[in-house]
Amino acid sequence: MRIFVFEYITGGGCVNEEMIPSLKAEGDMMLNAIVRDLTELESIDVLISRDVRLDSLSLPTNIHWVEDDWWSAWLTCVNEVDAVLPIAPETNGVLESLCRAVEASGKLLLNSSAEAVSIASSKKATVDCLAMQGVPVIPTWRFGAHPRFNNQPLVVKPDQGVGCQDIHIIADEAALIEYVKSRDPIIEWVVQPYMAGQSISMSIMVGHSCVCLVGTNIQRVVQMNDGFYLLGCVVNGLKSHQVELLELAKGICAAIPGLWGYVGVDLILTEQGPVVLEINPRLTTAYVGLSQSTGRNLAAMIMQLAECPGALPTGLITGECVHIDLELGRVA
Repeated sequence: MRIFVFEYITGGGCVNEEMIPSLKAEGDMMLNAIVRDLTELESIDVLISRDVRLDSLSLPTNIHWVEDDWWSAWLTCVNEVDAVLPIAPETNGVLESLCRAVEASGKLLLNSSAEAVSIASSKKATVDCLAMQGVPVIPTWRFGAHPRFNNQPLVVKPDQGVGCQDIHIIADEAALIEYVKSRDPIIEWVVQPYMAGQSISMSIMVGHSCVCLVGTNIQRVVQMNDGFYLLGCVVNGLKSHQVELLELAKGICAAIPGLWGYVGVDLILTEQGPVVLEINPRLTTAYVGLSQSTGRNLAAMIMQLAECPGALPTGLITGECVHIDLELGRVA
């Protein structure tokens, strides 16, 4: 089988604009990890696209170099393969559009469905779906439809956004209004109460009526000025709350049909327990250390799901702690 692995940042999506070094480094770490896992499997041939400003990978892959028109390059690559694994931001509907294009092409999509991605791409839609299923979530409102808060710190973020980008802590209601007025009016903002706790994430594998928790991770998130910054994570560094997190994972997949393959979930671990912030229907940074942590080839699990949708060990797979350092671009 020939698989096109498309990492948006390094694969040409930013070819006509300046590439943000931190996003490039994170993208390359994920790309290298999934390509490494795939190329260890028999009868798998991997194709990637690559921004011409970057070096090639030191892995056995075929490369389609992208000079200017990334979408044409994308279509060319899709036509040459049997399956596509997209790694792209949810912002502006990019990941959803890629998934819909793969579905329309008739090629095998090694990712959650476009419909599931559409829901997970919106923080408000995600919270609404999960709350209806009884999954604990942080209260979330669209700006302008939110309750008025007095003397309480708030968090404001784009409804569609990736990671910690453009997330800000706001002192109170007056500061919130002033902040939103100062920003691009096209951006749709959501408002949440500031919630104290530890930043954690889950890495789950999802098949047909089966959910496997493969990573309970600690996120190294720091607050600086009025923003949040992700410095890295400790894959399988969280040894508590695993049974509770597995039940949350099952509730999430029941609430959003179409989640499939690798899915990441960001949470806050509060004194009352874990609370879901958002869902990432794609590979996340934690994937970089998961095969090393668990001793399993996660790409092999994805391909097993593609062949047999219910062929997934349900429950919890524990692993050793693996540190991913985004500042230095290394795994230890």
